[in-house]
Amino acid sequence: MNLSVFFAPLNGSPRLVGYAFHLALASTLYCTAAAADNATATNALVAQSSGGPEVWASASQKPAQALPNPLTLGYLLNDFPLHSALASINQAQSGVIQAEAGVLAKQNLAMLDIEGRLSRREFNNEAQNNHLLALHFGKVLYDGDATRLQQKALMGMADAEQMRFVAELERHKIQVMQAFFNAILADFQFRIDNEAMAIEYIAFDKMKDRHSLGRVSDVDLLEAESNYQQALLARSRAEQNLLKMRLLLANTLGYADARPDKLQFPNLAVYAQRDAKTLNLEALQQSVADHPQLRALKQQWVAQQQKVATARSSNRPTIRADAWAGQLSSYPELREGNWRADLSLHLPLYDSGLQQAQIEKEQATLNLYQAQYDDLARQLREQITDLYFQIQLLKTEQKKHALFGDYADLYLDYSRALYENETATDLGDSMVRLSEANFNMTEWQFKQALLWAQLDFLQGKPLALTVPAFKVPN
Repeated sequence: MNLSVFFAPLNGSPRLVGYAFHLALASTLYCTAAAADNATATNALVAQSSGGPEVWASASQKPAQALPNPLTLGYLLNDFPLHSALASINQAQSGVIQAEAGVLAKQNLAMLDIEGRLSRREFNNEAQNNHLLALHFGKVLYDGDATRLQQKALMGMADAEQMRFVAELERHKIQVMQAFFNAILADFQFRIDNEAMAIEYIAFDKMKDRHSLGRVSDVDLLEAESNYQQALLARSRAEQNLLKMRLLLANTLGYADARPDKLQFPNLAVYAQRDAKTLNLEALQQSVADHPQLRALKQQWVAQQQKVATARSSNRPTIRADAWAGQLSSYPELREGNWRADLSLHLPLYDSGLQQAQIEKEQATLNLYQAQYDDLARQLREQITDLYFQIQLLKTEQKKHALFGDYADLYLDYSRALYENETATDLGDSMVRLSEANFNMTEWQFKQALLWAQLDFLQGKPLALTVPAFKVPN
């Protein structure tokens, strides 16, 4: 930069001219250094994120630590670093809003900058230079409390997103429970279908022998083969489901490559000990007010009230202080001089209804949050009512499955007696029925745990299987 152009012509004392020159030179060097620092910081941020989505996706597939074998539900809920995409979104949104609040807080602080101008103008019928190079200091002294209200509103919005983040973590843990249970049930289902396929194969093999001796018709043989093929297809589907459920579990954990091998049956005594008779439907429906999502909406509503207040204060006066030092014009001795200090007042008188329109906009958003709160509360009450009646039926369902289990045990003893007395050549489908009884009871235990876990979640309570439980910030 050629600084001499700013000072031609220079009139006045050499001391003032030298002062202005050195001030401008120092300011310019400072500006250049600051710009270099900003560029370095920006380049560092760009380099940090230069990997791109492909690198992020690849890195997100593998957990930092390998899964134990066998894998337990308690380990997943308490020790494993679960990754929830939705929770990460809530946390990121909270960070963005907090950053916006930080930017807002800096706007009214002291600002130091350099003002420069190359200019020509007409004065007294004469074309003159009107250059400027000065150091400027400015600060807003009073803005009608608008900045504080906006900042308070943004921090309230950030707190709401943080509440959603904690709620999503709890909901994600219930999803992990469901995926873990599904993987175990897939093992039970494969056992059932494998035994059923073996029975149909034996029946088909016997039918082939009898058909070769001319004792059964082609229709009987084809029927036996059709039954076997259907059982084989069911077994193949169950075998594929073993891998599918484990892949879905890994994906639910947040790491597609974290595929578990053996799964240990979970200890669900904390839910088995609960009694449905202690539940009160009316009290449960009132307890949804503690649900984190509702609390987040309420927090948003409170924060939005601050935005309404901000809009109402937009026509308040603002006061700011400004000072300039340097070469304020090409003729400092005749006109502007070498420094200037201002205390300015800005008072809106008429804005064509802009403030009222802004108030109506923020008020409409406030009404939207209220409507969303009421609708979500209604949905939660419906969900909690449905869970209540499902839990009330658990004991009846348990008796049904227990009775079928007793029947399967007796049927196995009956089939074994026939086989030992050579009345029957095999145990028939007794083993399949016993496996079905075990499947039904296991599925019931998992259903019981999930219903109670979901009921706790709707009431804003932490998952009973986690130690320590997450706490929602007040």
